[in-house]
Amino acid sequence: MNHAAVLGDCVFRAGARIDDLSLSPESICAPTWTDNHRLFMCKVHADAAHLPLVPKTFHRLARDMTTTTDLEEFVEASAGGGLFVECTGCGAKLVEKKAGECSISALPSEDFLETSPGGDFYCRDTCGAQCDPFKHSHHGDRTVIGTQARHDEWTPREDYALMSNTTIVVHRETLIPDAVTFEEKMAVCGACNQPLGALVKNHTTFVALHDSVTSIRTNQPKPYLETRFCDMAQFFALLILGQCEAQSSLKLVIRSLDKTPHILVWLLDSYVVLASGDLVDGREAASAANCPAFPAIKMLYKVFDASTAASDPRANGEDASVGLMDVPLGCALKIVELLLQSSHTLPPACRSVGQFYVGFLNISDSI
Repeated sequence: MNHAAVLGDCVFRAGARIDDLSLSPESICAPTWTDNHRLFMCKVHADAAHLPLVPKTFHRLARDMTTTTDLEEFVEASAGGGLFVECTGCGAKLVEKKAGECSISALPSEDFLETSPGGDFYCRDTCGAQCDPFKHSHHGDRTVIGTQARHDEWTPREDYALMSNTTIVVHRETLIPDAVTFEEKMAVCGACNQPLGALVKNHTTFVALHDSVTSIRTNQPKPYLETRFCDMAQFFALLILGQCEAQSSLKLVIRSLDKTPHILVWLLDSYVVLASGDLVDGREAASAANCPAFPAIKMLYKVFDASTAASDPRANGEDASVGLMDVPLGCALKIVELLLQSSHTLPPACRSVGQFYVGFLNISDSI
């Protein structure tokens, strides 16, 4: 369908061709002019590919976001295919397990090992199987005793790793010797000193490596991120949506693992439809190239430096309404980079609101 925008006092008519969106002219509301009366803005009802746009929960968005397969399907398809993990900063090998040497399972949630009783004690009971190990036997009898009675599916071992949407948890013995060093609880690449992840809370033998700074391969033709996501923006959108849901907050301060705040994000819309292209003369819009439409999450954000981080209560943990998300430095910087690039694609009048910039992260290539 062709849509045209009138700029100025009908002196110049410009338009763009958007084939996969249908706009209802009778639903136009909240019209306004911005940028010295050069840019007309309004709200209008839109249907995508002849299907109505409906609100989605964060959980449904996260479930629908991946391109071809979900986490459980990826883990099942990778059964027996080995495990190979590399640092994206320098390409150094961190884990190298050939086919049959390591198996992988999916975690129920991102923070399962740190927040649930099952993660603390590897048994779905707060007593940690200490009261009577026999009662916590896998088979309900007395054939399994001691630590074997606990739920081994949540215990990383040298030949067994756990994956969530954004991290892979491995045992220290799984790592190649000297490939990863540790600075307190932070895991660092032994070759380039890039932060890779952290030790799991209360379990210093388990290492959670972040997917954004590592390349994970199994028997699949592509690395993990390329298999499940169309690009890094989609991965970071899932990361932010998941943390907003887990912390029941639309505002997040993203910090590096050393607790340095880098950016505050404030989620405005969990599902917006954008189109990218150039306006052309209105008479040529019908024959112009299609401007592809795609869904995205829209947010306000503020980048911190040393001065603003020290003075802003949202950056130093004084604002209880703001959630905190600790990620490797490379992950935080990549989120900042992608949001700044997204702001640059918006019209100048739409790039900022007060002290915040406006940005977005796409959640799919197309509607």
